[in-house]
Amino acid sequence: MATNEEKIKIASGFIKAAPPGEINDVFNDVRALVDDDELFTGSIMNAVEEYNTEELATVTVTGEDGKTFEVLVSKHGQIENDRFLDPKRNQTFKLDHLRQTVSDIEPHTVDEDIEELRKVIEAHAEEYVADRYAEGVSAIYGSNGVITVAIVHNRYSPSNYWNGRWRSVWTLDTATNAVKGALKCKVHYYEDGNVQLETSKDVEDKLSKFSTEPHKVIAKAFVDLIAAAELKYQTALNESYRDLADDTFNGLRRALPYTRTKVDWNKILTYRIGAELSAK
Repeated sequence: MATNEEKIKIASGFIKAAPPGEINDVFNDVRALVDDDELFTGSIMNAVEEYNTEELATVTVTGEDGKTFEVLVSKHGQIENDRFLDPKRNQTFKLDHLRQTVSDIEPHTVDEDIEELRKVIEAHAEEYVADRYAEGVSAIYGSNGVITVAIVHNRYSPSNYWNGRWRSVWTLDTATNAVKGALKCKVHYYEDGNVQLETSKDVEDKLSKFSTEPHKVIAKAFVDLIAAAELKYQTALNESYRDLADDTFNGLRRALPYTRTKVDWNKILTYRIGAELSAK
């Protein structure tokens, strides 16, 4: 019998590997398998917190005017285990990681040394996200001389048996002009099977514009770099998976048997092999 430590490790692994849009389903299934709520209120809940921050979960926040808006959850804006920063509105909120509900909204003191540049980059980044991602959500953080741009785009289509998520996180060190990016794509397709794609790419570059130039010049150069790198990555993905379908998979197995028709397993006895098996 597995020890509690082994149960926690296995269950946490399942939760952190949950496909996009399916964390609740995985959580409930794992909870039923472990059958120990005491474990879930402790160590296994840490996996849910890690999943939310790593996958850039989005939550709905209601403003003072009653309007709602989407806010991104990220370790770059994590103040405590359950408190996160909304940099656009300079406020923090408490998050229920399991229910993904927001409460206890408080004002936040910004880093004045970098806030002006952060706001200009935020404006350029939001324009880019609105243009390139149909349902994208972004958050731009600024602290200790570093600007971080986090982008997530979720597309859920359970009626068609697929869900997908694009994530990218970019940092700009204003002291050295060094740019680092981490791009990740995860897709789950589960009609008549279970196929998952998970791919990532790291980028390192340097901004050609220096901190002595106007903020709008730096912001445009930074966002242009992001746009070019993400387009290059997406184009490479499209090409590689087109080749995978046309060449690699065909080399592994035939799409259809020699008869050029799919086997109807409900009528297996009408096939010759089925007749031979039934005779034995």
